[in-house]
Amino acid sequence: MVAALLGKPVEDLTVGDLQAMDTEKCEGLFNQIEAMPEAERQRAYAHCKGLYAQWGLALKQGELEVGRTELGAEQLNHARRRLQDAVDGLEHGQAAQDMLERVGDLIGRINNKAQVVEAEKNLVQGIRAEIITLATAAAGQAQLAVPFPTPASPQEPWDAHMDAFYRDKPDLAAGTMASHQQAFREFGELFPGKTLGDVTKGDVKAFCDHLRDRPINRAGRNAMSRDTIVKLVGHLRGYFAWTVSAGYLTANPAEGVQPRAETRDERMSRDKRRAFTPAELTKLFDSPLFTGYYHPKKRSQPGRLGYRDEPFWFFAIALLTGARTEEIADLPAEFVDVGGIPCFDFRHASKTAAGPRLVPVLPDLWRMGLRQWAESQQRRGLGMVKGPEGSDDWSKWSNRYLANVELKAPGLVTYSLRHTFRQALRGADLHEEIVNKVFGHEGKTVGAGYGRDLAPSEAKLVIERVKAPVALDHLFIMGLG
Repeated sequence: MVAALLGKPVEDLTVGDLQAMDTEKCEGLFNQIEAMPEAERQRAYAHCKGLYAQWGLALKQGELEVGRTELGAEQLNHARRRLQDAVDGLEHGQAAQDMLERVGDLIGRINNKAQVVEAEKNLVQGIRAEIITLATAAAGQAQLAVPFPTPASPQEPWDAHMDAFYRDKPDLAAGTMASHQQAFREFGELFPGKTLGDVTKGDVKAFCDHLRDRPINRAGRNAMSRDTIVKLVGHLRGYFAWTVSAGYLTANPAEGVQPRAETRDERMSRDKRRAFTPAELTKLFDSPLFTGYYHPKKRSQPGRLGYRDEPFWFFAIALLTGARTEEIADLPAEFVDVGGIPCFDFRHASKTAAGPRLVPVLPDLWRMGLRQWAESQQRRGLGMVKGPEGSDDWSKWSNRYLANVELKAPGLVTYSLRHTFRQALRGADLHEEIVNKVFGHEGKTVGAGYGRDLAPSEAKLVIERVKAPVALDHLFIMGLG
């Protein structure tokens, strides 16, 4: 809070500042302090009070120095210097005394205010203490009036309290009720005769594994999905949590137990994301981001801006490398030479053991000006793309852009560009091992996991055979290639 009369914060005022003020300025300072918030006002009062004490001390010291003028000759020079210092500090002797009286009045008002605040604080503390006393007494009476449930008997079946559990959940939908009943039935069949007190985390984990490994006969599946297992175990966890809250158990045996993670094949089989169609790709690369946008924060609106920065290159690289969002976000601006063929270096980030890889730069990217962009990023000490408008969340930004240009359809997301590139690799008549090396998937054939680095001849085949799914000529810069 700045003291406008003096042009500095109140906490920076000095004794000299107070000595320089007349009565009008002092009154203005007091009014300004009164207008401050409570915490700041108290600090300002304390600071002014300290200055007043220093000023009074200076006056006393001055009087002491005057009294010492009768000292012996051997102390005369020293006393003269001290006296001169005191006189210099009291140039306006009578005016200073008047000001001290005014400041003294100010301090008195400060003290009165402090006493009021202290009284209010004591009142609040007294009320708080009374509330605590009443609450403690009420809690003690409640404990006497309401008996705790009887702990589980060692011989009590684990599902003995199922009816009470359902009574506490009267709004369960029919489908949810059926799902709960399935979970409890399957657990009971796996552990017949199990008592409530004997259920362990190991039992719950064994239940997870049982559901995971048991074959089923459903359309398109021969095993229960992990999502279904998580749901069923969640019902079991909910029941045991209820028994803890009701006092029948002291700990939830299902707490923290999770089923096994999915395999890569299982994840791929349930991946509902799809590739872009040629029409959708054309719409994307004819959108304002590539043909002219209105503003850096409104790239989906047509305009005259055509600067090719991070968002432009993010989509172009995603289409022509099949890289994952996080891989592009961490992509260095330098290339790796493989037999004279520049490659993107995706060895820095990976979700799978087969993920680290080199991907040859396709000619279309050179024609768009990738080399010049990469060199400018290197000079600035940046990666290939630093993030949309300062953010690293490319997935969220790019999916929002797709929606803004009306590319909204089931299964169509930024990750769909990876599926699109996969189709381009398969359509290029390349050996499966080369496809796996470039795409970042482990091959299924014997020996496919060996020699993952691209050979120069393989890199050459990639740039010669792999083509963009749609024409990108309108993005080429004349003279580049």
